[in-house]
Amino acid sequence: MEDNPTDVFLIKEAIAAYRLDVELEVFEDGEEAISLIARMDANESELCPNLMLLDLNLPRTDGFEVLEHLRKSKRCARIPVIVMTSSAAQSDRDKSTSLGADAYFQKQAEYDAFLKIGGIMKELLKQEKPEPSDVE
Repeated sequence: MEDNPTDVFLIKEAIAAYRLDVELEVFEDGEEAISLIARMDANESELCPNLMLLDLNLPRTDGFEVLEHLRKSKRCARIPVIVMTSSAAQSDRDKSTSLGADAYFQKQAEYDAFLKIGGIMKELLKQEKPEPSDVE
């Protein structure tokens, strides 16, 4: 979920630089993201994404709320999430972690530094999250 066209361009550059075989779907505000989560929960044929990049500063509904909804999802709660933000605040990092983010990426002004998000994506896409167990 990203509302900044420049950041979307840089994410596409990172995907290309790391040769990731992914399809990028962009949502411009938090309400769209929450609607997607609801659709995935309501429709078994709707596939959950393999990874979510989540900006904290989204219009309408912030990234924290989106992450909360995702982690409560019946079907897609285990999707790896990279929180992307320009914030260097430790409180944002701590809150992201407590809500279940798998990685925290502070957006970088330099092109090469920003592209490192591709490496984080590559690592998280390699990891298989186990399905939730029906037996406790």
